[in-house]
Amino acid sequence: MERNIESLKERPHWSYSAFSTYLQCPMKYYFRYIAQAEVERTGICLPFGRAFHAVLSERALKGPSFTREDALENFAVFFKGETEVSENLIYKQDETFDSCLQKGFDMLSVAFENWSDDYTVKAVAESFSIEVPGLSRPLIGEFDLVVADGGDEAVCDWKTASSKWPASKADHDLQATAFCYAYKAIHGRSPLFRFDVYTKAKQPTLNQYYTVRTQDELDRFAYLAGKIERSAEAGLFYPNESCMNCAECPYRERCKKWKGD
Repeated sequence: MERNIESLKERPHWSYSAFSTYLQCPMKYYFRYIAQAEVERTGICLPFGRAFHAVLSERALKGPSFTREDALENFAVFFKGETEVSENLIYKQDETFDSCLQKGFDMLSVAFENWSDDYTVKAVAESFSIEVPGLSRPLIGEFDLVVADGGDEAVCDWKTASSKWPASKADHDLQATAFCYAYKAIHGRSPLFRFDVYTKAKQPTLNQYYTVRTQDELDRFAYLAGKIERSAEAGLFYPNESCMNCAECPYRERCKKWKGD
């Protein structure tokens, strides 16, 4: 188990986000992972999410000694730093740095109100690199949090979202499948998977979604991953004209000019 995700990213690899991007829009995958094109815009949700993750990691590592006041102070520093290094940063209508900062404070307050120390923390921000049959490159990723309660182990992932998830979303989420595959490959047993979704609503909430993956679902993931790699190697890149995320795509204008060249 390797722990430095940045060092893993330096070598050719696959990630669940790369698979997910290809399934969403092969052209977006091409611009991001093949052409490594400059992004036309970076939505504020990206640096916001990174800063929020960093603070939750600190809480998980340091335990109750890391107070809410520590969290707010850290978030202000992390968020400012993330926005300063983001390319072509854009805010949504009626959003500003200060309003997003306050929203982060409100969401962290919810996180601390609902934080449980009843579980044994086994790992925080732990990176992995595994081989998947049929892939020429390893699958890498990072478990936000791994906890144990008696004999049960759960991989937990922190999310920020504009609203609550549909009840069935977790059961079909590709990240949960990829991470359960990786955990079983490393430890020889399947974990529970839990999404902690913090909403950016006027009154932020925490909603937890548990899910599991069967062996058939893990085998199906490996098959799908192989198909995606072969499709990418064959140069099958095309825009998904029906994609709901086109409006905020960081390669939107470049994609509009694409004519198959």
